Amino acid sequence: MWANNLRVFSVFAVVLLHVASDFVSDIDIINPIYGNRSWWAGNIYASLTMWCIPLFIMISGYFLLNKTESNAVFFRKRVRKIFIPFVFWSLFYSLWVILKYFFKGDISTAYFTVAKGWALGEPYYHLWYLFMVPFLYLVTPILRVIISAVEKNELLVFISISFALAMLSALSNVVLLYFDLSAKVSLFTNDFLSYLGYYCLGGYIAKYAIKPKIIRCIIMFAVALFTTVVGSYYITYIYFYSYLSVNVVVASVALFFIIKEYSNNDLKLNRFAELSLGIYLIHPLFIKAISTFGEEWLLTKVDVYLYIPLASSLVFILSYMTASCMSRVRYLNRCI
Repeated sequence: MWANNLRVFSVFAVVLLHVASDFVSDIDIINPIYGNRSWWAGNIYASLTMWCIPLFIMISGYFLLNKTESNAVFFRKRVRKIFIPFVFWSLFYSLWVILKYFFKGDISTAYFTVAKGWALGEPYYHLWYLFMVPFLYLVTPILRVIISAVEKNELLVFISISFALAMLSALSNVVLLYFDLSAKVSLFTNDFLSYLGYYCLGGYIAKYAIKPKIIRCIIMFAVALFTTVVGSYYITYIYFYSYLSVNVVVASVALFFIIKEYSNNDLKLNRFAELSLGIYLIHPLFIKAISTFGEEWLLTKVDVYLYIPLASSLVFILSYMTASCMSRVRYLNRCI
């Protein structure tokens, strides 16, 4: 039950993060609205939800890395679950981008934008996850062999090194930007390497039934959250909003244990959990619709601190309803 609850919490956090990000992203210190009330609202809500994707990855590792099944069965399940949504939604959002530029009368830019998105592994901003996670699945049979063969401490060392290298890479990217140096653009096929730590940690927790003291996890999460909120203002959100920053790694691991401990009740969220991937794939459409047609009006009626969770809840429900309808239509049900 806790796993279903975690999936639903995580996908709602994704929605909340993306709504909040509109008030923070691409707003640097020289921008006059930097640090104003709306910026702080976006910063606080974004900081509260940066754990969303790491927990998705950890839960996958928790259930997949210790499972006993043939490689043929494993890959058949993954292809059915990921490949069709990957193709459908990548093409859908590519067409979406082309249509947006077409109505602006800038069709040549549309083709370039779509081609660039595919080359970078994100035809739309949230689809990077669908381009990354298949490579984690691809190496899963190898990781299963490693996890079953090595000792507990050896596995922990491997996970620690994976995290250390990923966090060093995240920090170096920010340092290069600070010195006006651009990091080399790598193929998206390599992105999964940065998330091996989260993935294998999930498997490690499952295999050895790791149960740390929850009070320590709560303290760690609180400190990490405070660090994210303050660090993103005084230093740069580019680092502190990274899924691989020290603060987000600590917050994500701590919250995984907290949810596992305190959310093992039936909250009647099974249907939401079943459609969590569909909600994830659909939600940018409703965020765009609300921000385009309703945000300005709504912000005259409610405070921004209330607007962000309200808009997120509306996007979540609309995405769920759409995914639920698609799940009842032949062929479309394979796309979510």
